[in-house]
Order: sequence, then structure tokens, then C-alpha cells
Amino acid sequence: MFNCQFVLHRGAILFISLFMLGGCLQHHERYYFAENFASAEPSIAASDNTIKLVNSAFYQAFIGGAWRYKGAVRSNGRINAYIQIPDPLNMTEAAQQDYLKQAICPSSNHHKMWQEIKGTTLAVHVYTNTRSHTTFAYCDNPAAESV
Repeated sequence: MFNCQFVLHRGAILFISLFMLGGCLQHHERYYFAENFASAEPSIAASDNTIKLVNSAFYQAFIGGAWRYKGAVRSNGRINAYIQIPDPLNMTEAAQQDYLKQAICPSSNHHKMWQEIKGTTLAVHVYTNTRSHTTFAYCDNPAAESV
């Protein structure tokens, strides 16, 4: 004889387990995003206008080509600019950081952006598949060096 009550009970347990697991995953995803990519408290040095200036400088540099600028975010008191690249750079980590600083960080010609950034650190990140695995370098602010 087939016991419908037993099957219904197992189905309910399975449904509740999946529901709880889904809630746990959503909580983890929300926490992970907040920790790694969400903006920190806005400061005068990293206003929405500052982010727009940073985005403008990078978008201009990556029109066409295989590298894709994916935007800047405020996080942990700094501005992080993200660039997705098709393949990993075939260099040591130190060489990659030097390359990012010399060739990818915005030049001193972006006076307004560098003045707007003031004491906020600008970091340039490159990654192939996911932002959680980046190589990055801190850009030197020419406006800060001339003060």
C-alpha cells in the first residue's frame, strides 16, 4: 500500500529545505556584494561627479579594441576602476602593476579629474572572467605630487 502522507511529508521537508537554502544563498550574495563592490559612504573627494569624471577618462581610452571598461565604484575609501580583458596578461604581477600604472592610469592631462579626486586613492583593476580575481595597481595622482 502506498502512503500518501509520507510522500507529502517528504515533499514538504524538501520544499522547506530548498526555501531555507535559497534564503541563505541570497543573504550570502547580498553580504558578499556589499563587502566587495558596494559604494562606501560618499565623501567630498569621491562624489558622484568624481566617479563620472573617472568613468569619462577611462571610457575615452577604451573605445574599440578587446579591452572593455566596466565602470568605477567607491569602496573602502578608494575609487576602483574595472577593466575586463580577454586574456590574462603574460607578465609577472609586479610587471602587470607597473604596466597598469604607466599605460592604463589616466594621464596628467585629466586635470579636472585628478583635482576632483584629491586625497582619494584611484585603483585600476584588470580581470578576465570575474571581478573577484583582479590584478590592480594604485594610480599616482599628479595633482597631489605638485602640491
